Amino acid sequence: MDYATYGGKWIGPRQSNGEFDYWLVLELINWHDVVGEGYAPAHYHVSLSVVSPQEAGEENLAQAKECCGEEKDMDDTTKVKALHDYGVCTPVWSKDGNNYRKLMREAHKQTMSVVGLFGFYMDRPVNALGSTGWDFVKGNITAGLSRAVAQ
Repeated sequence: MDYATYGGKWIGPRQSNGEFDYWLVLELINWHDVVGEGYAPAHYHVSLSVVSPQEAGEENLAQAKECCGEEKDMDDTTKVKALHDYGVCTPVWSKDGNNYRKLMREAHKQTMSVVGLFGFYMDRPVNALGSTGWDFVKGNITAGLSRAVAQ
């Protein structure tokens, strides 16, 4: 497969924060292939996300399974891929650039930071509503809004 041309997705080994298991998902997107050369902010986009089938719950898993067209029982890797494709994940790092090799090296360095400082990455707000990584990994991207209204 030509990842530089078509992009790709890699799922790391199972990790644990002591309360639940999670996986890091590294994704490479070729912007020129996706949106066209004239509209791309750079040639490539690399992102790193956290996915936890355990935290996502059965309802999100069922919706991801249906959305992704999975008809069989899913192993952990397939669950992680389906949830990531469905959007039930926490974005922890991303960067655009024109050299995918440099971006991939930087992403691999980031994985060590995420694993070592997992709680800090998950505590930070991920969107303008104030939803945290803990909210995103559960598929609750509007949780920050709910908290703001409750105050």
